[in-house]
Amino acid sequence: MPTSSPLASSQATSPEPTTDVIDAAVIEAAPLEPDDHESDHVLDDADSALGSVQSSSASFREEMIRQRREHGREYQGYMEAKYVLPMDEQELERLDFQCHLVWLTLGKQNGFAPIKSPARALDVGTGTGIWAIQFADEHPETEVLGVDLAPVQPDFVPPNLSFEVDDLEQHWNFSRKFNYIHSQLMIGAFQDWPKFFRQSYEFLEPDGYLEVHDIDFVIKCDDGSLPYDSALVRWHIHMHEAAAKAGFPLDAISKVPDMMRGAGYTDIVARPLKWPINTWPKDAKHKELGRWAMENFIWGCESMSLALFTRVLGWSAEEVSVFMAHVRNDLRNRKMHAYWNFWVIYGRKQ
Repeated sequence: MPTSSPLASSQATSPEPTTDVIDAAVIEAAPLEPDDHESDHVLDDADSALGSVQSSSASFREEMIRQRREHGREYQGYMEAKYVLPMDEQELERLDFQCHLVWLTLGKQNGFAPIKSPARALDVGTGTGIWAIQFADEHPETEVLGVDLAPVQPDFVPPNLSFEVDDLEQHWNFSRKFNYIHSQLMIGAFQDWPKFFRQSYEFLEPDGYLEVHDIDFVIKCDDGSLPYDSALVRWHIHMHEAAAKAGFPLDAISKVPDMMRGAGYTDIVARPLKWPINTWPKDAKHKELGRWAMENFIWGCESMSLALFTRVLGWSAEEVSVFMAHVRNDLRNRKMHAYWNFWVIYGRKQ
């Protein structure tokens, strides 16, 4: 699995896989070729406006459903608002949008693990429940459980799906084990990843699979077109600094195969899929993924940053807002041939 600093240089490249994932099959992604025929180098608001993409009963602990309002956004209140993303309507819409981006990235599939007809499945950090609903619809034979810190899931769902509000960084107390556990976009949410892998292994049946879908929040560029002093690079530097101080590592995905192996998993497969920052790639698939990724981060960069920058780095909300305008400009700039790796990693319990 490639490992790298959260900082990107103008000569950044994707390093070769290292020997720290000896028993993981790492499937490398091919380099992207830029589209030199696009006339506009900077996308405007009209180009980027895709528009918004639109528990049966939730069991919860009382302390988890408080919300606190901060800088005009609502945050989940559990454990002093440990979740650093807002939990208001605007962010919930973005999470649905982001889930669709992942679905497109996976070739309109919900996962790659070679599961057949799992009896029980767990969706970790289910959010608005979109993935769990799709999976439950596709697998009516499977009892699906979605768990999240916030009770923001819909009431009307497939009959084989239920939701619970819980903190999965605490001790798991499920009464039965699962055949498939799915975790998506939990980077920046979990503090103790090794504990998560130990507990997920404990609560899997033999031959069950854990599958992780997540971003390596390390901006990359293979052709030197991303200036080191750009707002986009500086955003990543500040995000990693703040998240490290808050105890939420943003580069944990590079260590996931090792942590899974340490927990006992075998047959580990790790596959990077590229998220371009905008429509700069030449091939149609990555151009489309870039369009969705650009909108996701233009929409979400401020919500991702606001709590961390103000609580941890001491910025004012106004300073964050001004800086995010520069970040959004970079995200629209087709001259910057930058991307993130989005990883699909799965492993089996013997």
